[in-house]
Parts: sequence; C-alpha cells; structure tokens
Amino acid sequence: MARVLDVPYAAINFMDATRQWAKACHGMPPGSVPRGFAPCDWVVEGGEAMIIDDMAQDTRFAATMAASPPTGPGLHTYAGVPLKTEEGLSLGTLCVLDHQVRHFGARELEVMAALAEVVMDELALRSSTRELTLARDQASTLRDLAQLMQRPLTAEDTAHQAILILKDRLAFDWFGLLHVTPTGISIMQELTSSRGQEHLRLLHTHLLNGTPTTSETLEQHNLFIDHYPGSAHASADLIRAGVQQAAWLRLFHVSHDQTFVLALARFGDSGPWTPEERTLLEAAAHTVQVVLERTGHVQTLERAALTDALTGLGNRRALDMALDEAAQSGQPYTVAIIDLDGMKRINDTLGHASGDMLLREFARQLRCPASSAYRLGGDEYALLHLQGGAEEELLRLVAQAAVHVRDAGYPASASVGLASVPHDAPDATSALRTADQRMYAHKRERKANREVSAVGY
Repeated sequence: MARVLDVPYAAINFMDATRQWAKACHGMPPGSVPRGFAPCDWVVEGGEAMIIDDMAQDTRFAATMAASPPTGPGLHTYAGVPLKTEEGLSLGTLCVLDHQVRHFGARELEVMAALAEVVMDELALRSSTRELTLARDQASTLRDLAQLMQRPLTAEDTAHQAILILKDRLAFDWFGLLHVTPTGISIMQELTSSRGQEHLRLLHTHLLNGTPTTSETLEQHNLFIDHYPGSAHASADLIRAGVQQAAWLRLFHVSHDQTFVLALARFGDSGPWTPEERTLLEAAAHTVQVVLERTGHVQTLERAALTDALTGLGNRRALDMALDEAAQSGQPYTVAIIDLDGMKRINDTLGHASGDMLLREFARQLRCPASSAYRLGGDEYALLHLQGGAEEELLRLVAQAAVHVRDAGYPASASVGLASVPHDAPDATSALRTADQRMYAHKRERKANREVSAVGY
C-alpha cells in the first residue's frame, strides 16, 4: 500500500479494550499506543473509512499526532479503512500516514479497501485453517486443503489439486470446475474415472447446453443430490448412463460478478453423500473460493498500480511495461510523446476543475483500438503503436483530439513528437528521448509561427 499510494508510512493496526498495536507496519517501528491517541480509534468506533488531509487542523490530533518532535511524531495526513469481519465487527484498521499534507480521494480509498479485504481474507484463512485442522477424523485431509490456499496456484490448479486430495476419501466419477456466465457454461478443470470417461461427451452436452436441470441447480449455493433419478429435473440420458448422485457447490466472487461451481457426479450405487463427504467437499469449495477472491483482489491492485486515477489511462509504469513487452517480442513499434498546451491558462482563467475536465476529455479522444494511450503526468501523454510506419496515423489522432477539445470550449492545443524502433532509435529509452526532443522542437516551431502571425508577417 505504501508503494501504490506513495506514502512513507503504512500499518495494519488491531484494537483491544485499551490499546492499539501494529500487527504489521512499513516505515515505522512496531509498537502500541493507548486507544484515542490516533485516528484509528475513530475509524473502528464509526466503522467507516476516514481521511484527514491535515491533522494539524483537527483539534483531536493537533497536539498529539501533528505535534512536532519530541511532543509528537509530526504527522499531518491520515487515511484509514476499517478491518471488518463478515458480521460487521471492526477489528482494527489499515492506514497510511504522511508528514506532508496530502489530498486523498475515492481512488485511494478503493485501493485501501481492496487491500483491507486481502487482510481479512488472510484472517479468515487463518480461522478456517484452525477450524479445519481440528475437525475430528479429517484433520490431515482438511489441513492439506487449507495449505492449498497458501500456494501460488490458479483457481483451476487449486480445484484440481483439491479433488486429488479428496479422491481417496470419497468416491466420484466426474469432477469439474465450471465458470458460469450469462451466455453459458465453460469447463475450466475436470477429472474423471474410467467410468466417467465413458460418458464424458454426454456430461459435456448436458452441461454446456444449459438444460433446465443445470440452470436451476446453479442457483443453489450447495446442493447434494443423493438420488439423482428421483430428482425433479433429472436428465433421462444421464439416468440411463447410471448417474446416481450429484453435487453442486456454488462459488460467487462479488467483486467481479462471476459465478463458479464445483460439480461432481457418481455412477452406480455409491450410496448417499455422507456428512463427512459433504464437509470435505465444502472445504474444497472454500479453498477454491479463497483463491478466486485473492486473485480478484490482486488484479484490482495491479490495475490500480498501472492506471492514472484522473483519466483512466495507463500511467508511466504501464508504459514502461508495455515497452518492455514490445522489446521482448522484437516487433517494430512507434511511440509518441504529447504535451497539451494551454493548461496553465485554463487553470488560471477557468479553474482547476476545468483543467481536470480538459485532461480527461483529451485522454478520452486518444483512445483507439490501434494504439495504447498513457498519461505520464501533468499535461503530458504518450501513445504506443505496436507497428512501424504509424506516424501519420498517430499525428492525425492527436490533431483530432486537439480539435475536439477546442470545439468543446477549451483554448488548448497539442505538441507531439514521434520516434520508431528500430527506424529512429535502437531501443525504448532512445525512442522516448528522441520523441521528447521532437515534441519540444514542435512546440518551439508552433510558438515561433504564432509570433510571426502576431506581427503580421
């Protein structure tokens, strides 16, 4: 979090009745303080995120947190989000602090909230592991499932490993991890016995065609069918094939609105699902669920770290990564550096809100399928076209973007410089330098032309 938000201090704090202590911290020594000394106490009490741009202006903390050493740590900016259990209990906070006055907003809170969910996932993982390993007669199997959550596996690999762990503890003929979308069902992972292999095409047809049995069953969270031939919407084909039991365990990732299902089928007379088998399958589903959620949170953080908060374009880090990938591919590419002229005048005459609107509108016009757009900071942008000989296309795109913002009422224009690899430069660093130099040359040329026009030549 300290790296993504560019702050010197970050901490995970827990609370008890009298104190607040750092479970993990960056940039500061671990320790504890009495409750009420720091803003985290207010976050826990209120159960809501809190941003304080300058604690020196807050009477609660001006004489403590914002006080200069040795009276206090001399901190000004604070932002914290609560660490909440599923029951809504606030255990502590995830917070950042800075000696400088900072102005955090929705984007920073979104990043912090995503990280707070990761923290709570880890706490839930610890709790689940403890509960699983204490389960009578199933301790070793459940411990193996819990340890899967610690490994750097994809959801598909986790599901596969989980069912391999369970295959000696329960009978099944077909297992699948399904991804359910509005347009249909895809099978992400599956494992079959020899008997299941005989009917694999029939199982696929039944699932992928989305029969009423499938669609209605998928609405259930956990469903164990002990006598499949007697179920209301059983498939006659699957009954003839010998399916006797089925299980559906629904996984739902709220953050990304995706539904997954662990599904099993048993042929022949294996008997109903026992309580022990249900517990093991629910534990396997929980393992895959945790991995899915963790993957989603990591993807959210990765997107935040590579995205410019104001415009939604990629940032400088994203451009560097794209250039590295282009270099590794060995294909030619063209890079453009763009400077949006007129920002200072707009900020001075129309206000900074109008300046931000201009930056966003210009960025929106730079988006096109053929190239990738980035905001490097301030009023500077970049375009990357993964082909050579794209100069005219990129120049036309920038010119159209400049015309659009002027038509929208912003007295702005754009200077641009381009360079291609390997035609103009041997590598990305040289190409960026060349494009930057050409952009400034273009800016000087345009300025000189305006001066000439002003004196009537």
